[in-house]
Amino acid sequence: MERSITRGELEAALVRSCAPVLLGVKPANLFTFCGCFGCGGADGDTSSCASPVAPSDDARCARRRDALSWLVRDLDATLTPYGMRCRVIAWRSFGALVLAYRPTLVERCLKDAEVARELSCLGYPARLGPVSVTSSRPCGPQGPARAGDALDGCVEHLARRFGERGVPHEVGYFLGYPAADVRGFVENEGRDYLCCGCWKVYADVRGAMRRFARYKRCTRRVLHLYGTGVPLTELARDPACAQVA
Repeated sequence: MERSITRGELEAALVRSCAPVLLGVKPANLFTFCGCFGCGGADGDTSSCASPVAPSDDARCARRRDALSWLVRDLDATLTPYGMRCRVIAWRSFGALVLAYRPTLVERCLKDAEVARELSCLGYPARLGPVSVTSSRPCGPQGPARAGDALDGCVEHLARRFGERGVPHEVGYFLGYPAADVRGFVENEGRDYLCCGCWKVYADVRGAMRRFARYKRCTRRVLHLYGTGVPLTELARDPACAQVA
């Protein structure tokens, strides 16, 4: 009998992988929700599957994609009033890649002039609207619901890029990686890095190590709070980022 995908499993995966995003100290994280969902690009496109699958297996994968898609949309609706979004960015044979992000923080990363120029060359929307001056960590459901249409367009294009290739290098800009490290990764083809943590570092080692340590503190705090029964919406508006600096 096929086991159902539950909201609790999805929440737990997000909490394990995205604590710094929940606490507003990182713009985004990409995590894998493991399972049999078939392979291919974003939004259920299986046209790029490398090997044929039996019709029964394909139907089962489609049902699981539909179930997870519904849960992710429901979770997105829950988190949106707290300044956070999530969506399936790609389907893979080993699981679904889910992007959890804070739009106002991602906008700030993408508005860097050199980053914006590079993204434009890769087909992303050329202009983002002005960054909101509202805190990226609103204190409740009255907070801003979403960023502008241009950022939505960027996320949509990122999903298409995941469908075209394995992992597009520019996802690092969305995740808040330093631009110098994203470019260093491309120029060195992932080799000759100075140190490695959440990403491969090619420039500011000391600054990167501080950030890695802060992300670990965020994860410990969020896992502890979630384990004691604090709901996800409370974590998404928890004002603890100053306490984990």
